Amino acid sequence: MLLKCSALLNSEAMFPELITELLQEGYRVNFSAPGHSMFPTIMANETIMVEPIDPETVRMGDIILYRTNGRLVAHRVIGIEKETNADISAIDLDTHGLSQEFIVGDSPPIRRGAHQAKRSSSEALHFVLQGDACLSCDTPVKAGQILGKVVSIERNGCSTDPYSLRHKLSCLALSWIARIKRLTRMICSIFCLYGR
Repeated sequence: MLLKCSALLNSEAMFPELITELLQEGYRVNFSAPGHSMFPTIMANETIMVEPIDPETVRMGDIILYRTNGRLVAHRVIGIEKETNADISAIDLDTHGLSQEFIVGDSPPIRRGAHQAKRSSSEALHFVLQGDACLSCDTPVKAGQILGKVVSIERNGCSTDPYSLRHKLSCLALSWIARIKRLTRMICSIFCLYGR
């Protein structure tokens, strides 16, 4: 029995290594995603499909799989920062929700649409990620830590595009249902505590 347990622990320790290697070789991977940090977009133990991605093509709102401290994490990109020797720029959202790029350097800030943004090879990209159910951001992720992009989620036996309008509306509904349940439990506990 001890041999089986140690073999299981070794396979769990090897899982991030295996996923990393497969994605770096260009393969798509499917696996069960533990945790609740991406609720309601990805629920605990749902199967996600991840495909390799070039960090240069990552966009705001993408769900990215990255490696940190020997673990794999899939969270949403909420900011992209890039550094060069001469200037620092960051992609941010303007008041209309459109992605804009601000370049700060010796000259006044230049503003241009993110679709026009050009990145040179000397720029270092850093990504700000956050789980949908988390209140705080992850520590900034370097381009070298990014392994792939979540391209589908298997829920109730059906494969779903996590970026589709249908999935987004479904997640919004699940989020409101969870809030109503919490409110109902809180009201019930108050009535139970103070009587009727």
